[in-house]
Amino acid sequence: MSAPTPVTAQLTPSSDKKPVEAAVEEFQFTDIPGVMTKMGWKESARIMQRWFDGVPFVMSRREKLGNLDVAQITQEKLFDDLDFDWLTAASPHTGGVIKELIAKATNPSQYNELIGRQKGLTQLAPGLLQFMACMRALGVLDEKNQDFVSGTFDYSALSATGLEVLTQYNFRPIATSTSEKKNNPLDDVYGALGGFVVKFAVTKFTTTSKTKKMAATLQIEEVGCYVRDTYEFLNDGSDDQLLGYWNYDGVVKPSVYAFFTEPKTYEVDGQIYHKVTNNSYNEYREKYGKGGDLFVYSTVKKLPVSIHHRFTADDFAEFSQRSIKPKVAP
Repeated sequence: MSAPTPVTAQLTPSSDKKPVEAAVEEFQFTDIPGVMTKMGWKESARIMQRWFDGVPFVMSRREKLGNLDVAQITQEKLFDDLDFDWLTAASPHTGGVIKELIAKATNPSQYNELIGRQKGLTQLAPGLLQFMACMRALGVLDEKNQDFVSGTFDYSALSATGLEVLTQYNFRPIATSTSEKKNNPLDDVYGALGGFVVKFAVTKFTTTSKTKKMAATLQIEEVGCYVRDTYEFLNDGSDDQLLGYWNYDGVVKPSVYAFFTEPKTYEVDGQIYHKVTNNSYNEYREKYGKGGDLFVYSTVKKLPVSIHHRFTADDFAEFSQRSIKPKVAP
């Protein structure tokens, strides 16, 4: 990190006629982790400092979107110890959204929004189709014979990156739309993640093969949820994304006018705040040879559930028609 640049200011006490010179530190965007710590933004400060200290790494847009094998992510590029429960503890706003999402995920109805059936033209909802594809890859779903292999399966010891590969079935973006960004309060979750994705994976389930009298069955006993995000400073197109106005006391959101005009400084209640953008970080990395983009995963929150599905021949046929076929190695 670069040291703040001292500037000279003249101070004239009321009892003196001759000005007195004093050194005043000019705010640098590299001071932001310290400001975050001062504001109680513990995780925001930790992840930003990790970025500043990292070896240079510029994430590609393809990697940002998750089009990569997570097993290939090296530990130096992985920030994977973010406590999932911190989402609710650090932000009442985000916490309320997460609680509503968890209620949907644990709904025992066969029409569970995230891993159930849907009424209408198609019977199997996307989340259930995706998990059936996971079971096929695990050797649990026998597509040819339209059946399951009987067994009890426990993946509850896996980390988020492990579940991402094996049993992840659905996700929900949080605070990614324009209206959400506008209404999102400035807090530790906003500072660390901005918009992010909560993903769901099955961690415990039991399958039973079909018989002459009974259909093949799936009993989901536990699901896990976790955050997947990236910490990078990629710009969309040629626009340099504004990240707020900062000074030694904190951060403020600019007015609508300032948001579009983006002045270098912004005054609120007599205090001057300084513009920080994505390119502030990109230029720092280029100049100092530090600054590593990160793949972010939280810990896995385990949720006991009781979701039961019976699968008919029509269900398996629908799965075969609608699911993404596994790639065959050349």
